Amino acid sequence: MGNEASTPSLQDIETGKRYKLRDRIVTIGSAADSTLLLDPQYPAHCAHCLFIGGAYHFQPLTDEIVITVNDSQLIGKKTLQNGDKILIGKTNLLFNEQSETVVPADAKPDMVDELLNMVLMLLRDRDGDITSCLMSAVARLLRCDAARIVGEDPDGNNRHTLVRYPAHLGLDRFSNRAIDWARDASHTILLLEPDWADSSTENRSLEKNAVASVLCAPLRYGDHLKGYLYLDRIKKNEGFTENDRLFCDRLLPLFTELLANSDERRRQAEMIAALQKAQEEGGGGIIHRSERMRTMLSLADRIAPSDAPVLISGETGTGKELLARHIHARSLRSGNPFKAINCGAIPENLIESELFGHEKGAFTGAHARKIGLFEAADKGTVLLDELGEMPPAVQVKLLRVVQESEIVRVGGIDAVKVDVRIIAATNKDLGKEVTAERFRADLFFRLNVLAITVPPLRDRSEDILLLAEYLINKYCSRMGRDQKILSTEAQSALLSHRWPGNVRELENVIQKAVIMSLSRKIEKEDLEIIQKHDTAADGSTSRTPTLRVAREAAEKECIRSALKTTMGNVSQASRLLEIDRKWLLTRMSAYGIDADEYREKTLPH
Repeated sequence: MGNEASTPSLQDIETGKRYKLRDRIVTIGSAADSTLLLDPQYPAHCAHCLFIGGAYHFQPLTDEIVITVNDSQLIGKKTLQNGDKILIGKTNLLFNEQSETVVPADAKPDMVDELLNMVLMLLRDRDGDITSCLMSAVARLLRCDAARIVGEDPDGNNRHTLVRYPAHLGLDRFSNRAIDWARDASHTILLLEPDWADSSTENRSLEKNAVASVLCAPLRYGDHLKGYLYLDRIKKNEGFTENDRLFCDRLLPLFTELLANSDERRRQAEMIAALQKAQEEGGGGIIHRSERMRTMLSLADRIAPSDAPVLISGETGTGKELLARHIHARSLRSGNPFKAINCGAIPENLIESELFGHEKGAFTGAHARKIGLFEAADKGTVLLDELGEMPPAVQVKLLRVVQESEIVRVGGIDAVKVDVRIIAATNKDLGKEVTAERFRADLFFRLNVLAITVPPLRDRSEDILLLAEYLINKYCSRMGRDQKILSTEAQSALLSHRWPGNVRELENVIQKAVIMSLSRKIEKEDLEIIQKHDTAADGSTSRTPTLRVAREAAEKECIRSALKTTMGNVSQASRLLEIDRKWLLTRMSAYGIDADEYREKTLPH
């Protein structure tokens, strides 16, 4: 680069400190990897000082801060002249072009040093959004004039820039043909100007931006396409070579792993934010974001202020007791006791004493008077869980409590007034139990004043991953372990399972996975999800498929048929199947169906 005295520099006018311009790309900002490091209040990457065509150019990278050159606001790239004054926020810089010899345009940074610096920088910022930092690092490493990540809709119809470098780049400065080739090739492809000269649309876009060469690579993580890394160089500079392509191809696993991990952390942060929001909005500890649960909780909030009995129905493990506590917490009795009893877990000869209490000497072992659940919950709420398991003899006495608001202790003769609100919960259809004469009709009608149903987990799939993240956080904290995340395959497994045990089953699965997982990432193999199968009378597995298995097989075939008809267009397939597009994508992910398999492949011209 010439001797030290003749090296061009940027000088801080206030402090007099001089920054030698030794590299082709000099980054200015507050990020740790910046060549010219500014105070933390500045954006991570404010500007670049670029050596192009034998001269230095100044280029803004963000709109967050105003940059001026000689008192004129800088928009786009500007060639620097000796003595130019640059103002970045409150930082004044002076450009000194003292060199008698200029830096060669083909000067290359030390690739190993750049690679190590890039990895270290991204690891330091692992809890932030690394995509912008990655683009900056890639631009320096591969000496490109523009870098971006391009995403596309699942049906492949629309493509858009997810992140770009520098920030002012046009959003349309990329070649769809290059992306098509990269997708079909599954590795980094190199295009030079003649490769798109026969395409008028591509030619106009790339010619307008004076693009001379392009590198494009698919960013795949497992079977999932995360997007495309797209790099270009303009005509003034040396074009990409085959060595550049091979180097980029070898870096792809690193880029993809960094982006996938960043995406996992971002998703986890969103999950935690959703959990916090659910709790702040009064979910009462009920973790949710599905419309079914929002509707249910809205109904619960409306009936909470009333003193009328509530009957909560729902499958085992759906969270009926949580809902009962939610209703109590929003009732006028919230400052008074909440008492719960599982009617199916207490022996028949003891449940009456537990509910109503007993007098001294009422039976063997009754050495003193005992206050029952109803008296203990006076002015509060009583939850009678698994009401359908209550013995008929106790049902008669419970009816008296509902009708007269009074109880008689076992072995007693005096009625005791109680002021309680009764919430009952059951996983049985009490209407059918009444028809079968296993439950008293008069008691059912007295308790079924306000009815509410908790949906099973399989009917609110939007909540599955949210609950899983909550439970991972819970058990990692409880066990003193580093926070774990779910792999993409583990997420798909959770979403495709039917969850007959509902949230309780999910909690057991997650708790075991946290214990058994040997790495920071919970894989599909760590999830001990028990699949139930029909068995024949001799204990062997029946060859007749269950209704669920048959239904899923038919659903898979319908989805595949629709995608074949629409040649992989997911939007058209969803209309053909008359279902929501997002739901179709969810089912495709659960069944491992890739729309790309049904698209016609366009060969390069």
